[in-house]
Amino acid sequence: MIVGAGLSGLAAAKFLRGVLVERGEVGGFFLRDEYPVNGVRGCDLVREFMESNVIKGTVFEADEGGAWVLSEEGSRYLRGTVIGANGFRERTLLELGVFGSRPSGVFPLYSAWELVNRGYRIGERVVIYGFNHYSLSLASKLKAEVTFILGSGSIAHEEAEALDRGFGVMIGALKRIEGKGRLEALRTSEGDLKSDALVLAELSPWNPLNLSYTVGNAAMITEDPSKVVEGAKLLASSILSGGRRVEVISDAPHFPREVSEEVGRVIVGVKRGTKLRVGGVEMIAEESYPLIEIPKGDRIRIEVMGCTE
Repeated sequence: MIVGAGLSGLAAAKFLRGVLVERGEVGGFFLRDEYPVNGVRGCDLVREFMESNVIKGTVFEADEGGAWVLSEEGSRYLRGTVIGANGFRERTLLELGVFGSRPSGVFPLYSAWELVNRGYRIGERVVIYGFNHYSLSLASKLKAEVTFILGSGSIAHEEAEALDRGFGVMIGALKRIEGKGRLEALRTSEGDLKSDALVLAELSPWNPLNLSYTVGNAAMITEDPSKVVEGAKLLASSILSGGRRVEVISDAPHFPREVSEEVGRVIVGVKRGTKLRVGGVEMIAEESYPLIEIPKGDRIRIEVMGCTE
């Protein structure tokens, strides 16, 4: 049973022949994401994996044996392995350390995404706090002046990509929001910005049911849709193969945290050119989100040694 029917959930359901539980629209963010990564568009992959068995409802509690699902048929307990594919959540203003007033014109990324896709304009001078594939995809649809504050940065995209599209870029931190009825200005560590719309796009994985198995952005922020699918296939292979599980430890984002020894591979959330030490052996990532083989053992450590590019 997969909770969430975005791209990662759809792919996991196909590889595992599982059932999806989704309360909203099947396809999630990538359904309308036409901004490519390495020539691949998320919306094309969603269409490829669209045929799945979907229960329209909400999972409100889960344990090792299954989950409680609330749907139009009422609540019922479904047995099986539960996999979280809830996607990302936006970090809050409190988490980001942003203070000031709370005027209208401040949007979480997904709310702004839904408004724009329904044909609404969210502002004329838009500042997006967070530079990643998802915020770039939103910016490509905005008919507005756009400035990115880089925040924690991006893995799949370089700063030049935003500049080439005419977007402004600032390296710094958002500190304070100013405005009465409507957002008027933003105070940052590098100076003030005039703005009537702020999009919060600093993202974190979201696993509200605290599930052991997670996939896609519920496990690790992954900007490349082809890597989202690759991750779902990797998790499915690990579950189906069984065998002894290897715990993978690293300060870098990685997925899965535990993998079958027979599969013996994980995806690491680092940029191309990053120097890694995997179980004591050094290597260089040849692409962003590399799929790397791990040695046998109960516990393997992956260390980030630096970047060569």
